[in-house]
Amino acid sequence: MGDPAGIGCEIILKSLPLICKYSIPVIVGDMSAVHSLNNLNLYPAPVHFKNYGDGRMGDVEFIDLGLLDSVEFGHTGIEYGEASYRYIMESVKLTCLGETAAIVTCPISKASIREAGIEFIGHTELLAHCGGISDYVMMMVNRSMRISLVTIHIALRDVPEKITVDSVFRCLMMTGRSLTDLFGIAKPFIRVCGLNPHAGENGLMGGEEALIAEAIRKAAALGMNISGPHPADTLFHKRDCDAYVAMYHDQGLIPVKTIDFERTVNITLGLPFIRTSPGHGTGFDIAGRGIADPSSFIEAYRLSEFFTRNRPE
Repeated sequence: MGDPAGIGCEIILKSLPLICKYSIPVIVGDMSAVHSLNNLNLYPAPVHFKNYGDGRMGDVEFIDLGLLDSVEFGHTGIEYGEASYRYIMESVKLTCLGETAAIVTCPISKASIREAGIEFIGHTELLAHCGGISDYVMMMVNRSMRISLVTIHIALRDVPEKITVDSVFRCLMMTGRSLTDLFGIAKPFIRVCGLNPHAGENGLMGGEEALIAEAIRKAAALGMNISGPHPADTLFHKRDCDAYVAMYHDQGLIPVKTIDFERTVNITLGLPFIRTSPGHGTGFDIAGRGIADPSSFIEAYRLSEFFTRNRPE
């Protein structure tokens, strides 16, 4: 459910008629959030939730952790941060035990997570910790493009020092492997962004491109079909590759969200389980009003089903 004070519960409820056709959704959250939205008539027919394990195809199961008596939409707070964390941990447990096939996470509030004393800044970092991995990649996907990020939730001033041959190489390899294993692309082609304007202009505007180029050579030597570093300002309009690799958060997220904001999905590569998420935030400004668009959540759910079918055993 993500942050119970955000739009997570609403977009789940709106999605139910469309996502229970080929798998059984298991909602982890608080039923109090559902009750708080009951007067909005978010779905065309009454939904009868089943207890966990009792559902059949076409049903929806609900695990009510019962952490909240009520929900005040659009607000941050310790109780919402703690609830978000508990929902995630329950979902990870179910998936690691093999009882569920994938995790689709609704957005959480970094402010509420911090207020609750949770040490992880977001879903990606927490799920990586739960999965026992230190190397992971955020990939943003819609029906027009896929973009992986070398760095994610760090200040822009800290990005250059994180651009190393190893960090870029790891991102390239994870991206290439995931394109084959998850998306079923036998020989993917990847284009790589430079960090600086004009991709450094042969060192006149920075030296990071030399490191990026070395990582590309290492990946190409292993058989990857890859090119770059390219100037980022002229790269994305071509859309002539299977994925792009961007050096920092906004460099990659601005084009992918501009192309198709409503259906952009966040994927965490490198985890020992499948995790997708809507590409937007908690929507506190519209939470509880019944106007949230569920398109990205529906896309994230369907993509997780696709990955479940494609992923090697």
